[in-house]
Amino acid sequence: MQDDYARKLDDQKSLFKQLGIKLDALTIHEKDFDVKMRGYEKEEVDRFLDDIIIDYERFYDIITDLLDKYKEIQRRQAYWEEEKKMMSMAARKPQVDTENAVDRRLVDDGIRQLERSLEHFKQFINGGLK
Repeated sequence: MQDDYARKLDDQKSLFKQLGIKLDALTIHEKDFDVKMRGYEKEEVDRFLDDIIIDYERFYDIITDLLDKYKEIQRRQAYWEEEKKMMSMAARKPQVDTENAVDRRLVDDGIRQLERSLEHFKQFINGGLK
């Protein structure tokens, strides 16, 4: 449990440093004030600082939760953009140039005619050589 709390404080310090926040929960907790005559009541100051520490920890939890949600939204958006791109590519049909398009039946008929001509030619050659 102590390790989790220490790790959380380290993460908090790192995040707050990135955000330009000077104080973290541990810094507030460890702050000592000089005692002077006619100063503030120590227990009252400690209670107030404890409340501040609790708020800082809540702020940290909220910030990290929001950052996690933001990252998840970015991840989902990237996924959906990729899906959208893939669907758009799949929906595109190849453009057929009808002016230069070849009718498949004509090609098949031409091939059959060539095969018959070749067969006749073979028969002619074989018959002519006998």
